Amino acid sequence: MNQLKLNLDKHTYQQLKTKFNGNIEAMEDFAKKIITKEIERSNPDLGKEEKKNNKDNLESYLKSSKSGSRSYGIKGQGW
Repeated sequence: MNQLKLNLDKHTYQQLKTKFNGNIEAMEDFAKKIITKEIERSNPDLGKEEKKNNKDNLESYLKSSKSGSRSYGIKGQGW
C-alpha cells in the first residue's frame, strides 16, 4: 500500500480529532474515503471500470465449478 502524509492546519485537525474521539485510524479511514469519493466523482469512468472488473471476476469464479457440485455450493450458489 502506498502512503501519503497530510499536513493539516490546527483547526481542521482538532475538528477531526473531536469527531473521531482521537481515533487516528478512524481519521485516516475518513480521509481515504473522502479522497476516493472525490477522485471517482471527478472521473466516474475509473469507478465504473473497477466495478466491471470485479463483476467479471466474480462471474468467472462462480462459473469455474460445475453446477450441483459441493464446491459450487460453497461459492454461494446451488445450496
